[in-house]
Amino acid sequence: MKKIYLVLAVVIVATMVFTACAPADNVEVEAPAEEAAAEETVTEEIATEPEDEFAWDQDYITEVPPIMMIDPYFQIFGQSQVAVPYTYETAVKLAGHSCGATTGAWTITRKALEVLYPGGEIPVRGQIQVEAPGAEDEWFVGVFGEIITYITGAAPKTGFIGAEFGQTDDVFVRQNKMIYPDEPTGTMPPKMEWVFTRLDTGAKVGVTFNLAVVTPVATDERKAMGKKMAAGEATPEEAADYYEYWNDRAKFVLDNADTLDGFFLVNVYDEGSATTASALAPATADDFAWDQSYITEVEPLMMIDPYFSIFGQSQVPVPYYYEEAVKLAGHSCGAITGAWTITRKALEVLYPDGEIPVRGQIAVEAPGAEDEWFVGVFGDVITFLTGASPHTGFIGAEFGQTDDLFVRRNKMVYAEEPTGQLPPMREWIFTRLDTGAKVGVKFNLVIILPIPTPGRVAMGKALAAGEATPEEAADYYEYWNDRAKFVLDNADTIDGFFTVTVYE
Repeated sequence: MKKIYLVLAVVIVATMVFTACAPADNVEVEAPAEEAAAEETVTEEIATEPEDEFAWDQDYITEVPPIMMIDPYFQIFGQSQVAVPYTYETAVKLAGHSCGATTGAWTITRKALEVLYPGGEIPVRGQIQVEAPGAEDEWFVGVFGEIITYITGAAPKTGFIGAEFGQTDDVFVRQNKMIYPDEPTGTMPPKMEWVFTRLDTGAKVGVTFNLAVVTPVATDERKAMGKKMAAGEATPEEAADYYEYWNDRAKFVLDNADTLDGFFLVNVYDEGSATTASALAPATADDFAWDQSYITEVEPLMMIDPYFSIFGQSQVPVPYYYEEAVKLAGHSCGAITGAWTITRKALEVLYPDGEIPVRGQIAVEAPGAEDEWFVGVFGDVITFLTGASPHTGFIGAEFGQTDDLFVRRNKMVYAEEPTGQLPPMREWIFTRLDTGAKVGVKFNLVIILPIPTPGRVAMGKALAAGEATPEEAADYYEYWNDRAKFVLDNADTIDGFFTVTVYE
């Protein structure tokens, strides 16, 4: 009889560990260690306007038309049955700045999607594969790639493997749909071609972006001024001139993308098979609303990014919203609210007494390999908030040569090999680089309710296959989103749910 109970226990635990966004084995979690005194730091006094009053210093950042996208996860989780607006503003927050490269990456994606989904058809995240024209740490390839991933859902190793949903339909698999070469290609930037494939029809298109055309030209004198800006040595007049120069380059791409010959080259390699456009009502950005109100009710994390300051884009903290993390992940769940809360708790320790956290000033050690369990999915959310990027991050160019604060690459460090740790024991380590303060945060997913029973896992597969009844779907929507809300509602009240250990 004991053997029977043992077998049943193993089956239940295995189901919980491998279910998407679900709990893992229940284990004892150590109590938080006593806080150690970190190096003293002077809190920088920066005007902090309420998040609902925030406005960019550059209007064009919010004036770029959004790209409307369908994500099947939003549908099966009851979060949106219509197309969702993906905004350039969020791409800017992810990159930590706006420039000619970020507007270029945005436009590369827009042009590819217009070919793959003609006649007003709404593009589908997860239905697109992207081949990058260089290694993830070659030139600025990874910076472009992060924006393209945000829009299309085509993720590298960090992407969601799909669990029971991906077992049912490949559209729910996001991992390894952004493909970087293992080694640098040595291709000159104007010749770098991003190749997009629509997986349901086989349509394939390549897009190149000739940055050499962008004006004003990036002269040696302007690069020297960039270093001066990064060092905080520019006069107000020099800064104002640099702001104009930098943002004019970004706007040049947006203003001339469809009119200047040779600027963007689009090569159609395969027109693909015919398809019927999605029957979903194509909601516009103006009237879009989530079907789950909690997605927009989470308090934003206010962040400073020094790039926003030296590029004249914002001199005050910028609100980072949970809604934006949801769009990046392609869904909301207990894991995404968990990753959000892990970051919030770490930043509250590293930046106490109301000090505003600074992107680029934070390094993160992940508790596993980027393609192990859902480590990369958590990591993508943490990268979005902190600016700590893996190999894909911005190396910093002349700015990073002046101050490490402007280097984003390799500040998110994944283990080279899987660690095999049980999920509740996985500890994310955050280090504040200016003071040396260090904190670890664990997240005990096993506590989350409602529990993902085998029946609910099976219902997830039925929804992914389009086989659930309306009543079954409504029940599943409630179950799934209740798990996400459970994390938000109980993160600060249940002992052992989140364990915060201060190391330095």
